[in-house]
Amino acid sequence: MSSSSNVPGPGAANPSHERGRRHPEEALVFSRDVSGAFGADMRLRRLVDRGLLQRINRGQYVAAQEWSALGRDDRYRVRVLAAARSRTAAPPLSHESAAVLWGLPVLAGWPAEVHFVTERRSGGRSYPGVRVHAVGFDARDVTVREGVVLTTVERTVVDLAARLDVKSAVAVIDRALAVDRFRRVPAMTTKLQLLETWERMLPFRGSVRARVLIEFGSELADSPNESASRVNIALSGFPEPVLQKTFVIDGRRYDTDFYWEEFDAVGECDGDAKYFDPVLLGGRTTAEVVKAEKDREDAIRRRVAAFGRWDSAVAMSQYRLRERLLELGLPARRRRLLLPQSDLQRDPRVERRYAG
Repeated sequence: MSSSSNVPGPGAANPSHERGRRHPEEALVFSRDVSGAFGADMRLRRLVDRGLLQRINRGQYVAAQEWSALGRDDRYRVRVLAAARSRTAAPPLSHESAAVLWGLPVLAGWPAEVHFVTERRSGGRSYPGVRVHAVGFDARDVTVREGVVLTTVERTVVDLAARLDVKSAVAVIDRALAVDRFRRVPAMTTKLQLLETWERMLPFRGSVRARVLIEFGSELADSPNESASRVNIALSGFPEPVLQKTFVIDGRRYDTDFYWEEFDAVGECDGDAKYFDPVLLGGRTTAEVVKAEKDREDAIRRRVAAFGRWDSAVAMSQYRLRERLLELGLPARRRRLLLPQSDLQRDPRVERRYAG
């Protein structure tokens, strides 16, 4: 639990960006600590007015300078940890709130509420900023991470597979199943473990679609963009592609996102992060990455009959990706992802977020 000493003074450095310094959630301040931390005459409101604290929920504050430096993922993560740590014997975090702590992606963005799960008999008492799911849980589906109780990866994935839009659900499943191509980092879970958890949870709302999506999940999808593309490829009835097909050209290995062997066609899905994220740039300039990518594409084009590329916005849109794949010479037949019609409605939040 954080104490008042975590409140930074004017001009303090941003700890979240310095090696060896504390994590942003360590700058949390709770109203219950005020009297012992600041004295009876000091009020958190004054610190907020002075720009030293940012209120994130009732009785929960964080150092303003650190908050301003956080992206949307880390801001939701801090909100989640604050909500869990502010409660005595808090129920397990669940759904998107467990997902953010496991590092699972949510394409539509993080919700406004922090999610908890409780026993059915306790009833769900939600209030502003908190949503309680009184659906029950098995003791095997709960664990501890970062000092808070939350649902396991498997339970979190199944919960989200039952309620998120299809592309977001598959992105979560694929990420949990993902196998590091260099075998340095093990997968978070397996399809068998997900199905065992699914069976233990029966009956529950959304169980049929959750089972379908888990079966559709792949350990080879390399990013949420690829997961969304996989969904749209299947919904449009295109042939199932080979994922991460490797070509050896001029003595160099090139992994491709999608390959349709029957049509000798390659599809590549790139997000903007490849060209602008300092971590992914790895010390290179954007121009150097663009040049390397062009050389890579030229090499692959020499080997295959057709090559197509699309960005995040196209990956998230079934109709735009369909046009690209038809241009690639692929036939659209019957959809391969069989879900109730209500599950096939597009989520405008997803497409809007990735529209650029």
